[in-house]
Amino acid sequence: MPRRPPRLPPLLAEFDDDERDAVLAANRAFYNAFNDRDVAAMDQIWAPTGSVICLHPGQAALYDRAEIMASWRAIMKHPEAPRVRCTEEWVVGRPGLALVICREVLSNGQLMASNLYVRMSDGWHMTSHHSGPVPSLAIERPAPTAGPATARDRRRLH
Repeated sequence: MPRRPPRLPPLLAEFDDDERDAVLAANRAFYNAFNDRDVAAMDQIWAPTGSVICLHPGQAALYDRAEIMASWRAIMKHPEAPRVRCTEEWVVGRPGLALVICREVLSNGQLMASNLYVRMSDGWHMTSHHSGPVPSLAIERPAPTAGPATARDRRRLH
């Protein structure tokens, strides 16, 4: 009996370019709402029903939509709330469900975020946002020294 080719797991199956573009538009709308301090737009981005979760850096997980929206209102009204530039968007998904991994560039550091979207009757809505700090992309090179080379710091893995 001939062997069948392996089937892709559902989350690795491709979805079409129109869906991918719509997911990226929803992801960009999320960051625009944050940067514009637009509470109403942020509310429209999050799924109105179903399971949701938000993990802000260094904070406890929020599982209740009302708590999630309250957290965004508090962040956006804070006078020192950062502006975020989203880069390196990478999308994987299947029809109706998509995950966007992206880098969030702030003035004082960088975060990586995973944003999960579900397609509802009126478009793509966020059901999960999780971001945490990562090393900056910009690599600063130490100035050359005239002394002998120093031993590698063994506390670092790489």
